[in-house]
Amino acid sequence: MELYSADWVHTARTFQSAHGLLVDRGRVVAVGPLPELRAQAPGAREVHFAGQALAPGGVSAHSHCFQVLLRGAGDHPRSFKDWVERHLYPLVLSLDEAALEAAALLCFSQMALAGVTAVGEFHYVHTRQGDFTPDDARLAELVIGAARRVGLRVGFLRTLYDRASREGQKRFAEPWPDAIARTRALAARYADDPCVRVLPAPHSLHGASREAIEAAAALAEELDVPWHIHLAEQQDDVSYAKEHTGFTPLFALERWGVLGPRTTLVHGIWLTEPERKLLAERGGALVTNPTTNMLLGDGICPLRELLEAGVPVAVGTDMNATCNAWLEARTAEMLQRVDRLEMGQLSAADGGQPQPGRVFDLATKNGARVLGLEAGSLEPGRWADFVTVDLDDPSLLPASLDGGDALVSAFTGSMVAESAVRNVYVGGRPIVQAGQVLGIDRAELAARVRGARG
Repeated sequence: MELYSADWVHTARTFQSAHGLLVDRGRVVAVGPLPELRAQAPGAREVHFAGQALAPGGVSAHSHCFQVLLRGAGDHPRSFKDWVERHLYPLVLSLDEAALEAAALLCFSQMALAGVTAVGEFHYVHTRQGDFTPDDARLAELVIGAARRVGLRVGFLRTLYDRASREGQKRFAEPWPDAIARTRALAARYADDPCVRVLPAPHSLHGASREAIEAAAALAEELDVPWHIHLAEQQDDVSYAKEHTGFTPLFALERWGVLGPRTTLVHGIWLTEPERKLLAERGGALVTNPTTNMLLGDGICPLRELLEAGVPVAVGTDMNATCNAWLEARTAEMLQRVDRLEMGQLSAADGGQPQPGRVFDLATKNGARVLGLEAGSLEPGRWADFVTVDLDDPSLLPASLDGGDALVSAFTGSMVAESAVRNVYVGGRPIVQAGQVLGIDRAELAARVRGARG
């Protein structure tokens, strides 16, 4: 048993001094004042992070790791269509196993360095390069293996994509019965791995048929996991849904009988007010990806309305222009301020005094919730996934001197610098120490990425 402590420890939605975290076999046993924890476990091995604060690890609930290879090449397209046709699809067609693994290692390493301990990887490259032969589980296991080498916990969102009309989409495409069978088999393969959870994810209304979406929702029920779908990301998605289903996007899911507590929408920018209300009534959740939405010109998701309606909202890094969940939560708040021309948006979603813990939750416990992971907060029974940050790092000063809510606010306000992150633990085991990823060194990582560029 281990007893971890720091100058400040996150508990009860704030940071408190003279507190600690008692861990046994990778799970949190208790959080509280140090004297109480020492009395509870007198033989525990003590680890104190001097000059640091200890917090739950961040969660990026939506990622496409291979898209990190578009950096520099796809940053200034003329439009979303241009980005897809001139950048995304050519990358997909050229992506071999070595390049996919290099991208995954790069993306997940950056996440770890930013204090992220869990990722929802939305994976849809299913067929082999060149001949579009289904790879069964090879590419999926390669990406999962990269996450585990870095040390991240992963909610692996295996995508169903049975509508493919373009050449680049052929690397995603497979008949939905085959996709369901492969997703079920992959879930069985990792059923005993506490760091991997497999979830079905029909890509979107334009990428997955009604049959695929209905089968994915049924499989989620069978596996007792959430299921995810891209929905209402762009204005054109609304007109597409009306033309092909006769309904707006969320009402299509409702009509098909698949909308419920297991449903997690990705983006949801162009949901109507009745759709937002319906999502709350059915107990669904949403993952917002503000940096990607800005880069692609998608729009601003009305997050305050969703939170006020009771919809759990998490953040994702999506195309991974940034791999920092804390930065995504900060950006989500700032976009709401720009949209409404008023400060204190997500932190004051109930109309009362701003509570920085609400924004903090977007990057932690809400992300774990939508991935079905027992993580995201330092509570008894959950996995001991946590990050420690340097209180003297310039990005945290002077908030770090006061602790409490000021430090909570700093995590999603000023702490956008990876330099603040010192140690990262997943399941009570270190994956980053002294600001260095233990699973892969920078020289090998750089060599892998250079090799991926050919």
